[in-house]
Amino acid sequence: MPHFIKSLSFAINGLKLVLKEKHIKIHLLITLLVLTAGCYFKISHTEWYAILVCIGIVLSLEIINTAIEHFVDLVEPNYNPKAGAIKDLAAGAVLVFSIISIVIGIMIFGKYILDLLFNF
Repeated sequence: MPHFIKSLSFAINGLKLVLKEKHIKIHLLITLLVLTAGCYFKISHTEWYAILVCIGIVLSLEIINTAIEHFVDLVEPNYNPKAGAIKDLAAGAVLVFSIISIVIGIMIFGKYILDLLFNF
């Protein structure tokens, strides 16, 4: 059990470190808005599952992207096009799933928003 607690403390420290990053703050703000919208519109259990999976994957990818950026900066502190390409690829992974999550969000919330607008 002590090994688990030590590992957990390392993971919590990683979360504290990533909270200093600008992009994770943006993702967390959007997460708060989406969770609030889900509660307001009383989305279904299935819709909650999709939303929570999207949130989990986007936040996890952002954490991995941040780790890759820090590692690349450690290994290659000077400008290097290949190092830049590695960072761009990691950021691209976050972008791809963020776009997919936006599409899923539109598919889920679109009908609720349209109902709200037309029944207002």
